[in-house]
Amino acid sequence: MAGGTNLAKRYAKQVDERFYQDSQASLALNNDYEFTGVDTVNVYSIQNVPMKDYQRTGTSRYGTPDDLTRTIQTLKLTKDRAFTFIIDKGDKIQSEMVSDAGKALSRQIREVWVPEYDTNVFAKLAAVATSRGNYSTEAITKTNAYESFLKGQETLGNKNVPDKGRVAFCSYAFANLLMQDGAFMKYSDSSQDMTVRGVLGEVDGCKIVRVASGRLPAGCAFILAHPQAATAPKQLEDYRIHDNPPGISGWLCEGRVIYDVFVLNEKADGIYYHGSQAVLKVLTVQTAATSDGKSSVMVIPGTLESSTNKWYYDTAASYAALESVTYDTAITVANWTQLTSNGVEITPGETDTVVRVIEVTSDNKPIACGDAILNIG
Repeated sequence: MAGGTNLAKRYAKQVDERFYQDSQASLALNNDYEFTGVDTVNVYSIQNVPMKDYQRTGTSRYGTPDDLTRTIQTLKLTKDRAFTFIIDKGDKIQSEMVSDAGKALSRQIREVWVPEYDTNVFAKLAAVATSRGNYSTEAITKTNAYESFLKGQETLGNKNVPDKGRVAFCSYAFANLLMQDGAFMKYSDSSQDMTVRGVLGEVDGCKIVRVASGRLPAGCAFILAHPQAATAPKQLEDYRIHDNPPGISGWLCEGRVIYDVFVLNEKADGIYYHGSQAVLKVLTVQTAATSDGKSSVMVIPGTLESSTNKWYYDTAASYAALESVTYDTAITVANWTQLTSNGVEITPGETDTVVRVIEVTSDNKPIACGDAILNIG
């Protein structure tokens, strides 16, 4: 249909809403730092001095005094993000009033903004833990899953991280192996009220939270973190619905968020990362009808794990006919088309009904994959 707008002849008034998950990253964060009115906060850390032998003679019996030094970590907000869309009044009337601006804005927040926030938090936690040497890449099985988790706990304990308050964010693949490990089932504690935000159970005071792989770094088994180690302020969350703004008969929806993720230098050892699971991260892919014979393709949250990575897509008449991919096995680039930007318009084949999007590394090895039904104008 020209313009790609589905105007109703006889459509159900109920909208087929997608599944969604609330933010889980907040379980790993603190709100100890105030960013109101500023874009930068400087955090002091004070160093210690070494112990010395006391001298029972002389005038400097405690030893020569050392200058007590301090360091400054600068936390500067860098992420200033926005979105905007229009709901035409005629489209709303002729689609049985399903295009409600308030509901559309809520949908945008929960399905796009929240996943972006969580994804950035988990990526930062994993990167810092790796840079500090607090990580493992050992292959996870159902016989060593709990042992791997305990190694992470041991690493944090040996660095004086408090036992109480730790949270482990794990992929569903790791959770499945963990629940098949008899040792975990023996020592874990779970109850009905722990199901909030995906909490699987608790071991020695550490909550274990299952997270969709699309929000975790590719290959992530679990991230173990203490909330005192990181902060991710949301300085601005501004959402607006303009009713009949100049030049538009309908509603203009806009949103802007200013946020960032910081790991505190003196508490960075409060994070542990176990990665390199040989499984593809699941991408959330959405499509929308645009002009005749065309569709837009959107990846959520819409950020590549590395600036050298790329997205590619393939369309076909059925899922079985799509190009297959294997984690860490290079693709044949000629069989794919590059998705040059998120939300770009594509032209599928006349009989194509589905699309597959993959994220590949600089050597064309897949780390993530997602499928969707094509909505074609």
